Amino acid sequence: MGVPRILVVDDEVGFRELCVDLLTDCGYEVEAASDGQAALDLLALGNHQLVLADINMPNMDGMALLKSVKSRHPMVEVILMTAFGGLQSVLDALRLGAYDYITKPFTRDALLAAVGRCVEKQRLSVELKRVQEQLIEKERLAALGSVSGWLAHRMRNPLNVIQMCAQYLKAHFTATDEKREVALAIEDKVKVLERMTHDFIGFSRTYQPRLQKEDVHELVNTVLEGVQARTDLQKVRIEKRYEDPLPLVPMDKELMGEVLGYLVDNALEALQGPGTITVRAKRVADRLSMEVSDMGPAISSEVRARLFTPFFTTKERGTGLGLAIARRVIESHGGELTIRAGSSTTFQIRLPLGGGL
Repeated sequence: MGVPRILVVDDEVGFRELCVDLLTDCGYEVEAASDGQAALDLLALGNHQLVLADINMPNMDGMALLKSVKSRHPMVEVILMTAFGGLQSVLDALRLGAYDYITKPFTRDALLAAVGRCVEKQRLSVELKRVQEQLIEKERLAALGSVSGWLAHRMRNPLNVIQMCAQYLKAHFTATDEKREVALAIEDKVKVLERMTHDFIGFSRTYQPRLQKEDVHELVNTVLEGVQARTDLQKVRIEKRYEDPLPLVPMDKELMGEVLGYLVDNALEALQGPGTITVRAKRVADRLSMEVSDMGPAISSEVRARLFTPFFTTKERGTGLGLAIARRVIESHGGELTIRAGSSTTFQIRLPLGGGL
């Protein structure tokens, strides 16, 4: 959430400034307004978590402000203050959605306690929402994985039959026969479908990496050797920027090699011709950071937001599962896979160095 932002609303200048000073001294980011309409104008511009408002104000009183805030900004909490409180006004405030109600004059500790409870409640609400969204996403991905695995296995046998038939036909036609071209086209499409089934099966897997302490330099060099023929053909220069020395890192070398190889392949496709790919590896606190950057066309913020969503793709022959699988592999290692955009597009892998192996 960052530093909580609080809006103090009171027509009494001295009291308003006192509240602002008290809350600012406690590390809150505080703004002030002298009436209800000014408060609504500020709320429309800023990202406030809490409104601390007096009830008795001219033009728009605290109760009317409370109604407007809850109507326009339902996630913003409101604490009402008054020197003329009674049981009925307390009940009315709570019924309209006020978080709390404090009576003037109040002590510094009473104000900070009420604000602290409110801020903590909001923090817990945000955390609960985040956890709920994660659980929903995991359930959705699990369902997608089950369907993908079932579909892939059902496709394999028919594809094998089609492939064998295409090969049989190809063998019975001469190189100049148009029918041979038809057989070759069938083979090509079967290969596309085979790649799709491979991705479907990969997405449906539960990844349980076999962790061993591995040399990162060796891993990256092996991956780059595997794509050297393609980089030479495409006239792409690979820049290796490794921190030396690097600690051995707990990982499944095979799985990590597949992820890194996929990210390099992605970078080659993004360049669409000659260019430069930069691979970095360094230690950042208790984590290893590996980055693959390319100078290809910029990726829009809308596309970046969906890149790791299963089945989302901008490629004509893509399944939209490559990055989703890569992220699952990295997360199975206790790590993170993210994208950063600027003058270049950078995919970053962060892995825990760990101490248990």
